[in-house]
Amino acid sequence: MTELRLLETVHPTKEGMKDYEALLGIDDIKDALVDELTLILDPERLAAWSKRYHPDGLGIVARARSKAPLILLSGDVGCGKTALASCVASAVAKVLDHRVACLETPSDIRGSGLVGELSTNVTEAFTQAKAKADQIGRGILVIDEADDLATRRGQMQAHHEDRAGVNVLIKQIDLLSKAKTPMAVIMITNREDVLDPAVVRRAALRLHFHRPNDEARAAVFRRILEGTDTSDSELRELVKLTHKAPPYTFSDITDRIARLALRRAWKGNQAFGAALLKAAIAEVEPSPLMDVGRLQ
Repeated sequence: MTELRLLETVHPTKEGMKDYEALLGIDDIKDALVDELTLILDPERLAAWSKRYHPDGLGIVARARSKAPLILLSGDVGCGKTALASCVASAVAKVLDHRVACLETPSDIRGSGLVGELSTNVTEAFTQAKAKADQIGRGILVIDEADDLATRRGQMQAHHEDRAGVNVLIKQIDLLSKAKTPMAVIMITNREDVLDPAVVRRAALRLHFHRPNDEARAAVFRRILEGTDTSDSELRELVKLTHKAPPYTFSDITDRIARLALRRAWKGNQAFGAALLKAAIAEVEPSPLMDVGRLQ
């Protein structure tokens, strides 16, 4: 059994803030995530607000404070879930004026399939994250591809090890809530519908990411074209050209279309601009929608 190693970063960092600000078209999601993380990591802010405006007490405040410090990010691939989870600690650290540790689970957290390995790794991930949160004062544990760890236990095909892993995950979340450790858990999935209902019910916040609409794509293209002489009409044409079904994802635009145009500008020894983006759009089809399907 190999030693579990989590990726650790202490925020804020210049790179974290730059990455956070570069995520365009999802402002509502970013604001909601930062607000919820702020309340989880500094619950006294909510208590102070309640004392000021509701000195006789407010039942919903007590319920909010008793909720598990779990946040679910779901939605299609390429829409910014993992990118946001990896850098949001910098934005939260800025609001709190306090350092925040972010720990990310590795892709091989399931292990090699040995009996008890998954449960052990889940426990170890929480142990490491809690220790770092206690050391720094605030912490976030990011679990990507959460459907690999939290698939419904009632499924016929669910292996004993999988069910045991979900049980341990739920137990760790509950222990974290009872211990009042200054730590939040962000779970990321492309398939929220396959997650165990007990995990979903515990989430204090569930945010769903969508492919960018016209307004969001305009913001992305505007950022991509910073430093070029691009007219408003050219920008509108790019938005129109990318109005397809299925829609383009954010990564389709930034990692496939824009990068193809950039390579061609470099190779052709010419200026980067809207014309090259238009040519790239004509060649790059949107990523297909995920055929999630529902487990019966």
